[in-house]
Amino acid sequence: MRIGLYIVFALLFIIAVAVGTYFINPATFAFDVFQIHMPKIPVAVWVALPVALLAVFSVLHMSFYGTKSFFANRKWKSDAKKLEDSIYWSLIKEPTAVNYSNEEIKSAAAILSESYIEPLELDSSDISFKIKETAKMVKKIENGEYVDLKTQKFAKHLSQNNPLIIKNDFNHIEADPKFALKVLDFKDKYSIDMLQKALDKVTETQDFFTLKKYATLLGKDRFFKLLERAKEEDIGLSVDMLKNFIKDCKLDCRDYYKMALVTLDKFTPDENLELYKTFSKETEEAVPAYLFMLFRYEMLDKVNDILEEHAENEYKAFRALYTLKKSKYNYTTDDILTLDNVCK
Repeated sequence: MRIGLYIVFALLFIIAVAVGTYFINPATFAFDVFQIHMPKIPVAVWVALPVALLAVFSVLHMSFYGTKSFFANRKWKSDAKKLEDSIYWSLIKEPTAVNYSNEEIKSAAAILSESYIEPLELDSSDISFKIKETAKMVKKIENGEYVDLKTQKFAKHLSQNNPLIIKNDFNHIEADPKFALKVLDFKDKYSIDMLQKALDKVTETQDFFTLKKYATLLGKDRFFKLLERAKEEDIGLSVDMLKNFIKDCKLDCRDYYKMALVTLDKFTPDENLELYKTFSKETEEAVPAYLFMLFRYEMLDKVNDILEEHAENEYKAFRALYTLKKSKYNYTTDDILTLDNVCK
């Protein structure tokens, strides 16, 4: 019962007791207490007085425990808010130690200061709006969707090493190739894994001209992925671009041959012959690729000159093809040469 309502009914009860007693005994009465003579007042007042005192003390009792309950309830509400905050911090991967008033809550919630929370289903109507909206955002990021964290209130609380920041940056690279270029431009700010992801993305999406300044970062494997794209797409492959991309790559015999298979259809005969002739003078690893070009353009005299400069046990596949062609057999490079035998 509310204390105000209790006081009203208590007063009405005291008055009822006094009035009822007065109708029964309207006389007055006086007595001595510790040799103190009490005033002579109606019996009704003497009867109502203990009831009034009881009401006063009961009001004081209720006030004391009501006040105690009020402050206890405030502590519970405060701890409930702190618990929600702990869940929030764990949800955004920034677990924080919180001091609770209630020991039971403190013990139960201690794990939150050292744990991440991964949201699963978010349909429950009992979840607070703050937690639900944050959980939705976290789930989007975990599912590979890029989220502009600048628009989120919690973004300012995230450290640079926060898993959400890292995952969201990976998502950003996947969603926006321009961001991948930004990562390469400011590579010192990002992790090795992030840099590798950005390099993979630009290899899949950008042309040779855009990637020219990142050639040393791309490396041999990604260069050959670019060559594979160049077979089907016009991504700006040229002799000068090719030289720029491979100048810091250590290519072996198979690499030069794979490169020749692509440039055969991309460059003119003169460009191909000049290019691989230059390579063959720089390294023996490029000789098979040059021989391949000579065969494709039916320059058998030059093939013979090169084969005579080398031992009989070198370039066996090319020697076999040369012999067949000189014998007027209609064999092509595709019939004899493979990636496995050109370098033997």
